[in-house]
Amino acid sequence: MLLIESRDAEVGVEKSLRTPLLAALQEHGLVPLIRSARLNFFEQALAGEEHVKELEKALAERSDLEGEPYVRGDVFCSEDHAHFIIFGGDGAASLRAGIVYDSETADPRAKLESFCRNIQEAFDSVSRETGASENGSGTQPARIEWRAQAAKESFKGFAPGGEGGEASPPSATARGVSGGDRARAFEILEDSSARGFLQRLSEAHADGRAAELSGSAKGPDGDALVAKLAGAGLVRREVQVSCRRDGHSLFRLPSTDALAIVTASNAVCSECGTAISDERAEELLTPTPLASSLLKDGAWLLDRLRSVLDEVGIPADATATRPATSEGEAQVLANVCGEPFLFVMRDGDFAAAHARRALEGEAETQASRIVVIATGRIQDDARARLREHARRRSRGGTETEAVFVEGLEAAPAELRRAVERVSQDALTRELYELDASVGFNVGYALAARFRLSHRKGALQDLAASAAGALAGSLREI
Repeated sequence: MLLIESRDAEVGVEKSLRTPLLAALQEHGLVPLIRSARLNFFEQALAGEEHVKELEKALAERSDLEGEPYVRGDVFCSEDHAHFIIFGGDGAASLRAGIVYDSETADPRAKLESFCRNIQEAFDSVSRETGASENGSGTQPARIEWRAQAAKESFKGFAPGGEGGEASPPSATARGVSGGDRARAFEILEDSSARGFLQRLSEAHADGRAAELSGSAKGPDGDALVAKLAGAGLVRREVQVSCRRDGHSLFRLPSTDALAIVTASNAVCSECGTAISDERAEELLTPTPLASSLLKDGAWLLDRLRSVLDEVGIPADATATRPATSEGEAQVLANVCGEPFLFVMRDGDFAAAHARRALEGEAETQASRIVVIATGRIQDDARARLREHARRRSRGGTETEAVFVEGLEAAPAELRRAVERVSQDALTRELYELDASVGFNVGYALAARFRLSHRKGALQDLAASAAGALAGSLREI
């Protein structure tokens, strides 16, 4: 999935400086694709490199005289990302630089900052050279003050801190729990039976019925479930020692081995004086702090969505989160390629009443996309309400979409498809000014380029795997 980030500046670059600026960027290792394609055409037309620059200059001057800028911008491709530069048209003092990247691109913002610095250096160089050639002395070039795209107003009131703010307290996963434990916990909590058992276990502990529920988990299926929960760090086994005379709980131990040590010490009950070895000992299951944190108010849904957004490539500072409610509902607003996505999550079935609250959130944020994620069933009347609202907004000229996801296992694929549609539109919107320079949709071409690059990598991995398997079979022979 492709994402876009750009910087704007209120600086005009004269038409006569644009080609030299692209040439200076190429000296920094950034090859302008549109200009390179034109130069290749000129070389083929002239049957050699001689006079290529003269032909480029003649065509640029004629195009500029006709009112159509010869250089509108350009695209620069690297292995895992692409940069672009767009010059302002019709005399506008504007300049835009950006990066197109996917979820596998490392530190895209640092790459964009480096690209902006290269543009400044190239601009400084060509400005000085042009000024020196015109009046015999260098001129001081303008300083390019880059600014990031402003966050939409909808983020400012959504959660404390605005865009990137975090309204809810950090979960246990943010307090030292390893990524592996978190991933296993997420996988298990997606299972409704495991989640239901943990919820009942938490309630039983609160009501003093822990021994009763722990005993009901006996049997092959129960033992397997408890082993899975324990392996993910969601429950722990304990031994509770109680006074046989009045049932008063004396203490808890982490294991039967610890109980053996206590009984061997000839310790006695503080209530009745009976030896501890003669008191009642019961094995208990106790939810861990990790389980309690993830289950509380549906907080695990927020953590799970955050991991999905990470997979897609949406950074945490492009999101704002509201606290989960006691009914297991949560909302997250995300900036995806400049478009606000409102994620509405529900631990359980999603009904018409939940749809009404989702529409209230949409009206407040003016989100262009509503993504409903429910662990249960999304009821038909809720779907109908949100779809009809999307149709009304579309008829009014506001593009909108409602996406429904039943079950968290479907969330990554559904979310990728929704974001890919938005990113393709954003690519076209950002780069359409370059289409006239090459005769095709530059945004679509870049998207296709990334797809083919990933397919090539996948095929190379497959070929290498097949070669390794063949080599292994030959060694066996």
